[in-house]
Amino acid sequence: MDNLEQLTIFGNDLNVDKTIKKVRHFFEVDYPVAKRRAHRDVTGLSSPVISGMPKGTPVGNATEERLINRVYCRQVVAATPKTIDECSKWSRKILRWLYLNGEDDTYCINNIPYSERWYYKQLKPTAFIEFAEIYPVEELLVFEKVQ
Repeated sequence: MDNLEQLTIFGNDLNVDKTIKKVRHFFEVDYPVAKRRAHRDVTGLSSPVISGMPKGTPVGNATEERLINRVYCRQVVAATPKTIDECSKWSRKILRWLYLNGEDDTYCINNIPYSERWYYKQLKPTAFIEFAEIYPVEELLVFEKVQ
């Protein structure tokens, strides 16, 4: 990562490796889960039943939490392709191929006019950093603590 080894954004030192790891986790774990959960049917939710019998009061509201989680997942699913579209040309292509179209690194390498080494050393890490900079739903950039 020639020019990615040390990045400073608004006076804060970006931890490139941890940011890339966080974005990779987002695409490999969080995004697929959000896609599955975003489309679950919420019509099965029911109103509370009032009875005269005493019972323990649950902490929190499970129905409300499920709805909030569903809305959050829908935000993630809607924001991800839009964020990819805001990236630079090769970052956009790489992220689309890998995470929206389900292709692999070999496909990407075969469809770019750059070497495999350049893909792994520069293009793919840059795509992850660009995505992290733009993504609006949660913070994906990881900064070093300034001492």
